[in-house]
Amino acid sequence: MCRVHPLAQVQTSKSFYWQFSISQILEETDMFVKLTNTAVIITALVLVSGAPIAQESIEEEPNFAFFELIEEGKVSADKVSDHCKDLPRSFSVETSNLVHTQPHQRINFSGRNISNVNANPGVWNGSLYKPICPGLYAFNVDFISSDKDGATDGDVIIHLHVWHKGGRERPGDLAAMAIKPSGLGRGTGHATVAVKMASGDEFSLFTLSPGADRRHFERIQLTAFRVTHMSNLARDFDVNTWEEERSEANAVPGAYP
Repeated sequence: MCRVHPLAQVQTSKSFYWQFSISQILEETDMFVKLTNTAVIITALVLVSGAPIAQESIEEEPNFAFFELIEEGKVSADKVSDHCKDLPRSFSVETSNLVHTQPHQRINFSGRNISNVNANPGVWNGSLYKPICPGLYAFNVDFISSDKDGATDGDVIIHLHVWHKGGRERPGDLAAMAIKPSGLGRGTGHATVAVKMASGDEFSLFTLSPGADRRHFERIQLTAFRVTHMSNLARDFDVNTWEEERSEANAVPGAYP
C-alpha cells in the first residue's frame, strides 16, 4: 500500500480530498474499468431488447462534503456532528504472509481492500484508524498463524488498542485480544469489541508473543464499522492538530513504519 502524506498539506477542500484519495483511486482503477465494461454490455442488451433505460449517469462524483466545511484549516464540533449523523462508516481489509519480529509491532494492512464506505485515507491509512465521525464502533479481527520458516508455535497474540485524548498514552487502552494458543503449529485467533470513539481518537492492532518470538501470519482480516452516531463525542477538527497526532502515533515503538 502506498503511504499518503498527512493532513498538514491541505490547502483547499478538493486538494485535501485528492491528496489522500489518489492512492485509493489508483488501486480501484482496474475495478472501475471492469464495472464500466459490464455496464456497457448490460446497456447494449437492454437496447436490443427494446426495454426503456433510465437517463441517469452510472458514474458518481467524489463526495467533497466534509472537506468543503474546512475554513482556515478547521471545522467546528457542531458541523462535524451534523455532517456525520447520517453517514455510514465501515471498511474491511486483509493482509497475508506477514512476518513480525519486534516485541510489540503494529499491523499494516497492505493486502486486499475488501470494502470501504467513507473511510478515506485521511482517516484510515492501512495501520491507524482515526475517525472524524464519532460514535459506537465495532471491530472484528480474525487471523491464521503458523510456524513456517522458524516462526513460533507458541502463543501468538493480537492486541486491539484504542487511544482517547486525555487518556492513557499511545497506543492507548487494550480493548481486546485475539490469541492463538501455544502447541499449535498452525492455528487461529479471533476478537470482537465495541468501543465509543470521539472525533480524533485512534484504533490500531499490534502483534506480540512471549519472548518476542518471530510471528508468521498467513492471513489477518479486520472489519470495522460505526454502529451508531454519538453527537456528544464530536470534537473540533483542526488540520494541524490532526497531523501532529498522526505523527505522534507513528512514533510509538513498533508502529508502522
